[in-house]
Amino acid sequence: MRERQQRRVVITGLGVIAPNGIGQDAFWQATSAGISGIASVADSPAFAQLSAAGYPPIQVAGIVRNFQVQDYFERKLINRTDRMTHFALAAIEEALSDAHLQLAQEKSERVGAIIANTVGGVNYVLQQLEALYKKGPRAMSAYTAIAWLHVANVGQAAIRYNIRGYCKTPVNDTVGGLDALGSAYQAIQRGAADVIIAGGCEAMLNPFILLLLSRQKQYLTGSDPQAYRPFDRCAAGLILAEGAGMCIVEELEHAQRRGAPLYGEIVGYGQTNDASGLLPPQADGRRYARALLQAMHEGGLQPQDIAYVSLDGHALPEADQGEAQALHLAFGAHLPGVALSVPRTSVGHSYAAAGVLDTIVALLALKHGTVPPTINCEQLDPHYEITLVRDTAQALSPHASTALIGGRGTGGSNIALAVKRDV
Repeated sequence: MRERQQRRVVITGLGVIAPNGIGQDAFWQATSAGISGIASVADSPAFAQLSAAGYPPIQVAGIVRNFQVQDYFERKLINRTDRMTHFALAAIEEALSDAHLQLAQEKSERVGAIIANTVGGVNYVLQQLEALYKKGPRAMSAYTAIAWLHVANVGQAAIRYNIRGYCKTPVNDTVGGLDALGSAYQAIQRGAADVIIAGGCEAMLNPFILLLLSRQKQYLTGSDPQAYRPFDRCAAGLILAEGAGMCIVEELEHAQRRGAPLYGEIVGYGQTNDASGLLPPQADGRRYARALLQAMHEGGLQPQDIAYVSLDGHALPEADQGEAQALHLAFGAHLPGVALSVPRTSVGHSYAAAGVLDTIVALLALKHGTVPPTINCEQLDPHYEITLVRDTAQALSPHASTALIGGRGTGGSNIALAVKRDV
């Protein structure tokens, strides 16, 4: 029996809601210039109350400011959904417009949505619990039962855009967004869909979640907005962020028939697990290296073909050690010729949105020939034997066409995505 030829998969539209920019243009301008969206949360009365009570809250975060949800959606939808869903749908709106895609003209059964989320709609739940305890059961919205669910984002997107095809909701800690893109790539490759909206969203910046996370060592407490320093001698953990990133992932011939813009092709995907339990990424990077190599192998790539790697940058010594080891194992003697950076230092770590935002950065880096810097890394630890693009952007070779995006998460997940500019 003749082997079926796999279909090629491209990205045709980008949508961004990020702490340092709403919309891909503002996001790229800020990130490529190393402009941070990380700021203090101390002006919130709720956080002030926690401080007065003596708790050690997380005091800085990547906060999406100037997001006016009423500019995007009708009041009825706003009242029935959480902030995470507002971010997701707003990013989808931009991505669809960017891709020049009219979903009403597509076969709804051939359109899908894969939207990752980790924390769920906690803001909505907390508001409704407050109404319950202060005003009684009748004050609590019936939509609480669905608004908090991780799957609410896909559900609302399906309703709004009449999506009746392949849909999923990855819940994979900090690598959920890369999981979503990889799943979309594989689904389109095997013919399960022609178009998939893929991405991740997160809206976790409330006192309840930040108080819980402040007791885990991988999250930074304190008031320094520049404390997120991956691969630095003083690296001590992550700064959290909210936001969303969405991509229109499409079968190549389908995109070409409608004259869609092509940001790049997804050519490889790798996924492994450290089997390390519910721990932050560890110092053993062998399985992560295997994910990087899987993505390269699937794309028919050699280490010397990769121009840029967007790093996970967990900013814990053991995690940074594991990522550095993975890079040395995957690239060997070719590593010095690869540009390395952690662009999320400009926004914070937005969990399920992080890998998608990193992918968007990588695609735009290849488009513009510029690698955004890693900011805040003042004392690069020589023990890792890597060179980061730091402080200012670095130009890529005019021939640079391929990038890898890597991610690691609690629970041991390692994911790598390979993208290529030239289609």
